[in-house]
Amino acid sequence: MSESRRGRVLVTGAAGFTGHHMVMAAAKAGFQVRATDVSSRYYGAMFEARGVEFVASDLTRRDGLGALLEGVEAIFHVAGIHDYSTPRDVMFAINVGAVDNLCAACVEGGVERFVHLSSAGVYGYGWHDRAPVREDAPKLTPPLNAYNESKWEGEKVVQRYGAERGLRVTAIRPAAIYGPRSEYGIYNAIKHVYQDRNKKRTTLVGSGNNVEAFVHVEDVCRAMIWAFDNDATIGEAYNVADDSRLTTAEFFQLVSRELFGREKAFRRIPVRLLVPVAVVAQFIAKRLGTKPMLEKDTLYYMSCDRVWDNTKIKQAGFRLEHPSVERGMREILDWYKANGWLRV
Repeated sequence: MSESRRGRVLVTGAAGFTGHHMVMAAAKAGFQVRATDVSSRYYGAMFEARGVEFVASDLTRRDGLGALLEGVEAIFHVAGIHDYSTPRDVMFAINVGAVDNLCAACVEGGVERFVHLSSAGVYGYGWHDRAPVREDAPKLTPPLNAYNESKWEGEKVVQRYGAERGLRVTAIRPAAIYGPRSEYGIYNAIKHVYQDRNKKRTTLVGSGNNVEAFVHVEDVCRAMIWAFDNDATIGEAYNVADDSRLTTAEFFQLVSRELFGREKAFRRIPVRLLVPVAVVAQFIAKRLGTKPMLEKDTLYYMSCDRVWDNTKIKQAGFRLEHPSVERGMREILDWYKANGWLRV
């Protein structure tokens, strides 16, 4: 679809990391943007400066979704819970139930285009022996945790509405997303290296030999807009990952070099020793109503290779602006330092 035909779009999950970047990318690309989340958190002024309309909503409730979609021609659905400690029923209510609600509202309201942010974790982990996983790969193992299970179930909802109700859908499956203003995920790994800066060794859970795939948040947002602009993507799913293939140890050393100008030796802790600790931490956190300091699902995630093939989207014409995590990470670490998130 040409830019001259771009009208109003709805961006969900607007107060989250990827969501607020998606709001800004859509506004920059010339869309009239309506953004939604349960609140705007501290992004309200940013949205207002770009002429973005913010409407608070709860997508787990169907009431009011018709009004939310009024005048909207497409949805960039970014909203979701990515917190392993979230109770399973809450996770599924948001990552599956809210998707169903929104798709149903699209069909009822005549919104024809739906670009859905899924996860590369839907394939499962640990079975592919470092071979890059393609979109048509058989899912030989179930997704690793409740989050990825819910993302797969949510994507299946989208696919069903596409096949049975005529909704024009595209699924985007990103690798580990990094970028400015990230408060979790890759940022936690960066913060961990930083917190060990005065120690002789950096603590590394597991062997450090598992491979990670990365993607810059700006490329995720660009991929979603690219999908909107290309009708050939309708009914398809695409991995969005950069070309990097770093092990966890190599990534930690990259961060260490960029932050401190040197690499550091590791103090490796086997995952099997930490699993019982995580079980206890999660039990205590549940009783206290707090977030556990250590989670089993995080430990299992760190024990698997995560390599996603990006051939399909590149052959379809999409080009990464951040093909290398090495270069992208230098820019992001500079941002964290400049904005006081890391004081070196």
